[in-house]
Amino acid sequence: MLLVSIIGDFHSSIFPLYNEFKEEITHHIVVDDDAFRERKKHTQIIHSLEQFNKTKNLTITTEAFIIDEDSQKSINSLLKRIYTIEPEAQNIYVNITDGLANIGLLLAMQLLPKGAKFLSYDMYANSYNLTTQKNMQHISLQSSLSIVDHFQLKGFEVEVSQDKNFAQKYKREILELFNSYSHELEQLNKDISKQKLLQKEHYPRAYQLIKLMQLDTLKDAKIITGGLFEAYVYLLLKDLPFDDIEIGFVIKHAINKKINIVNEFDILLMKNNHLHMIECKFRKNSNKNELIYKYASLLHIIDDDSKIMILTNESPYKQNIYDDKENRLAPHRRGYLHNIALRGSIIQNREEFLDEVQTLFLI
Repeated sequence: MLLVSIIGDFHSSIFPLYNEFKEEITHHIVVDDDAFRERKKHTQIIHSLEQFNKTKNLTITTEAFIIDEDSQKSINSLLKRIYTIEPEAQNIYVNITDGLANIGLLLAMQLLPKGAKFLSYDMYANSYNLTTQKNMQHISLQSSLSIVDHFQLKGFEVEVSQDKNFAQKYKREILELFNSYSHELEQLNKDISKQKLLQKEHYPRAYQLIKLMQLDTLKDAKIITGGLFEAYVYLLLKDLPFDDIEIGFVIKHAINKKINIVNEFDILLMKNNHLHMIECKFRKNSNKNELIYKYASLLHIIDDDSKIMILTNESPYKQNIYDDKENRLAPHRRGYLHNIALRGSIIQNREEFLDEVQTLFLI
């Protein structure tokens, strides 16, 4: 099978279909219009696909093909290259999901009558249309990218934490700590943050549970004040029907060989090739405007249609953003416009939180 992928503004739109057909593809041509794309981005796509093939032990030949989308001669040269690789048109598949319209149109005029197939991915329905000269089929994808694969295909270096193993190992202690002794943990966190002398009598059970998890209140302060809440949220979510969940997930975006931009995500959730995120802040009085601006800028890194939920330890759990008498909801409203939901404490609102996760993240 020869797959021809025409890339446009949203490069990641080619990856779900590539993953779906990876066992059948023998050769992959990635087509780009040099007048509209940065060469570095195109090179990165080729490199990411080759790394994906290596990781999955796939023997797929990947090549770039640069054309001028305004030139009939240039598109004809692409057709010539296609037939050189695969003379049998019925073995040719063209992914036109995000490509420039006239490239797909000209290729279709030439290839459809000879038996080629054209693919168009719908990222919202996680399905694709397979079009031949005679008919069109609507088909649901049977595979989903893992979170690691998703970021590696987008050109990021990935670091997977061991936080899930920790959460599983100390599940009983973590659930008891937040469900029954969150008030003690709040005080413990405050004292750690202020570097106060820890008064164990102020939080006897919370302190005991932390010791049972083999954590040191000074040496492991970052885990206690942040990581434990991430583990708690993960334990609430892990049995929901997501395709993949990661916590404490780090990606690096290379500027050059020595410099990386590092981003860490508390919880990432993959469902039907849609990647979403939950940020966990177990404290009150977080700078909500700062959080909204930060994660609005990261949305495109996560996914083209990503949604984000930010959890704090405030009350109430959910604000009415349509209350015109409330003037302090600007961050909530701004977040809403960016597909970011600001929410308060989930401790006493676990069922509402779980229901909303399933609604918001399209399970």
